[in-house]
Order: sequence, then C-alpha cells, then structure tokens
Amino acid sequence: MRICSNCQSINVKQMSSVHTRILLSLIIVLNFYFFTGEIDYGALIALIPLFIPYYQKCIDCKSEFLGLPKIKFKNYWLGSISDKFLLAMIPSILTITLLILNFPNTGLGRIIYLPMIYFINSLIILINLNTFRNRNGAMNIVSWTIIISVTVILSVWSYPQEYGDGIIKMIFTKIS
Repeated sequence: MRICSNCQSINVKQMSSVHTRILLSLIIVLNFYFFTGEIDYGALIALIPLFIPYYQKCIDCKSEFLGLPKIKFKNYWLGSISDKFLLAMIPSILTITLLILNFPNTGLGRIIYLPMIYFINSLIILINLNTFRNRNGAMNIVSWTIIISVTVILSVWSYPQEYGDGIIKMIFTKIS
C-alpha cells in the first residue's frame, strides 16, 4: 500500500500505466533490430522502461511523487495520450518490421527512411490525437482507422529499394 509523504493519505493514484511501458519496450526492441539488423544482448536496454519509477499523485493533497508500480488490472491500461500514441504506432512499426524482413535490399536508404517515416507517422498520429481528443463513438473509430491506414500506406510507399522493381510492384508480385 502506498502512502503520501505529505498528508499520509492512502488515496494515491498511479498516473502512468504498465501498458505504456510494455509498448515502449516492444518499440525499443524493434528499433534495435531496425538499426542493427539483429537482436542480441544490447537489446536488453528495452527493459529499462519497465524499471523506471512510476508517476503517482495523491488524490487528497494533489502532491506528485515517484514510486513503485501497483500492478492491478485497472492500472494496466489508463488510456492516456501516451498509451494511445504508442498503440497507434504499432501497426506502422510492424509494417516496417515486415518490410525489412521481406525486402532487405535497402542499401543506405534505410538510414534516411527510418527516422523520416517515424517522424511523419508520429506527426500524423499526434495531429489526430489533438484534433479528435474529445470525440467518442463512430467518428473516433473512423478517424483512427483512416489515420492508421495512412501511416501504414506511407510506410510501404516510402520504403527504399536499392535495385530492381519498386516495393509496391514487388509486393503484388509476391502476393500473386
């Protein structure tokens, strides 16, 4: 049980979720693979977000402090902006992973492609988060579906190939 150091209250709320930490660790592992081409002991750096102290807030006196996590199912998903952002980035990151595994002939283009596509996809998702922040229901689902589709299409469309046919043509050749 956590106790506030200011007012000795037990009404303490965890403000960061375990879900965000797990998603961040997954993204770090995949990024390690993107830039190095393999996953070895260096990828253990992805475990760091799981051990950083959690942000907590006292409900009674409104003081904020860091502490150990309270692992309960309700703390697993808080629905914060960082949760939504990381969850929305997963489809484009998995698309990039599949592209790297199936079409490795990128040459030096991957050095430019990865930071560029992360920046563009992050910008699109952040604009969507700020634009449709208070909407619920069908419009919100439609906007998220469109935004995630756009980020995946941009990830595929801008993927570099050093030689041969374009990536879109190669995908349709592999499918048929």
